[in-house]
Amino acid sequence: MTATVRKLAPTEVELDIEVSAPDFEAARERAFRKLVKQYRLPGFRQGHVPRPIFERHVGTEAIDHQAVEDVVPDAYSRALKEHNLDPVDRPHIDLERLDDGKSLRIKAKVSVRPDITLADYRGLALERHPVSVTEEEVERSLQALRKRAAELEPVVDRGIEAGDVVTMDYVGTIDGEPFEGGSATDHTTEVNSEKFVPGFAEQLYGAKPGDKRTLKVTFPPHYHAETLAGKEANFDVTIHDVRQPVLPDLDEVFVKKVSEHESVDALRSDIRKRLEAVGDAQAREAVQKQLITELLSRHDFPLPAVLVDREVESLLADAKNYMQSIGRSWGEYLAAKGVDEQGLTAEYRTEAERRVKTALILEEIARAEGIDVTTKELESELDHLARSYGRSRDAMIDVVRRNTGFGPLIDSVRKQKTIEFLLTQADIRTAQGSLAGQS
Repeated sequence: MTATVRKLAPTEVELDIEVSAPDFEAARERAFRKLVKQYRLPGFRQGHVPRPIFERHVGTEAIDHQAVEDVVPDAYSRALKEHNLDPVDRPHIDLERLDDGKSLRIKAKVSVRPDITLADYRGLALERHPVSVTEEEVERSLQALRKRAAELEPVVDRGIEAGDVVTMDYVGTIDGEPFEGGSATDHTTEVNSEKFVPGFAEQLYGAKPGDKRTLKVTFPPHYHAETLAGKEANFDVTIHDVRQPVLPDLDEVFVKKVSEHESVDALRSDIRKRLEAVGDAQAREAVQKQLITELLSRHDFPLPAVLVDREVESLLADAKNYMQSIGRSWGEYLAAKGVDEQGLTAEYRTEAERRVKTALILEEIARAEGIDVTTKELESELDHLARSYGRSRDAMIDVVRRNTGFGPLIDSVRKQKTIEFLLTQADIRTAQGSLAGQS
């Protein structure tokens, strides 16, 4: 077998593989030995039919077909190793019998991993913001717990105020025409100016059950739904019910109701520890983002289009699955972002290219450093996934095997392991200013 390679593009090659007549005849003989065991011919024991008789009864085409099925994958694999190529997709293969009728030519077009020259990746200068949790943050979290445990009581002696919980119908129109997402029936929500278009909540103040009001608002110029941005709208509102939250007393009864602690001080201490843990996680994530950004800025190489296209499809699928999980339509999602699917695909392509480039760099570093995934590390990740989804490890293994297989999971663990390695090698300094208040 001989194989030559021709570069069609920075990340696409064509392999020209020739299987000689003797090699192909040897493959045909092996194919005959395999096929003869599957046929019964009168007068012969199964598997002991002479080849000439077999060819007269079954035909040479069956032998040729089996020989090609056997020889092509092997020849292709050997050619990849010979030329040190790393494919990232299935090949497109064309076959040709040469003039002698006995040799075989295989032409295989395939996308390959780009050549990556690694820049310095050790000792990267990174900044980590210190974590500082204030008493105000602890108090806000404590009050949020009280608010979640609050009981709602009917309002009988006044109209709507900020913080009340209201049930209402509303119909929104622009130039007299209803618009998508602008109407609801028996909608229950807290009256909070941050939850509504500017001016909406304020115009509800003072209203009582049974009242009808027409509210006039203007959508912000940079509203997330571009079809509504900057436009004036009317909302016909009918108030059905008004209730106010009554916060529980901050005492041991409340503490035992919302936690496993016995005292208010113990709950405060626990809240502080949780906020510090969140801050630590945010600080670590921020450092990782700096690390990736630094790696991306130091490397420039072509990306295989097939990998970018695949990542774009994955991002679209994730978005569609999320919208389905929350009971929203894909059309609503596109409307909220103010784009059509073509525009969204273009938007996702930038992120897809970033992800693909990051993955290729980290894979190359993992190779250079001999970073691999052990059985224990894979089992640990499976246990983590099993806990996250409330399944046993065996059930999680079955899910992974039936869906993506273990390849993507191993790649994910190796990627994180490589990032951890790079962080141990980095020059991480404490920056001025803390992450206090970030949540």
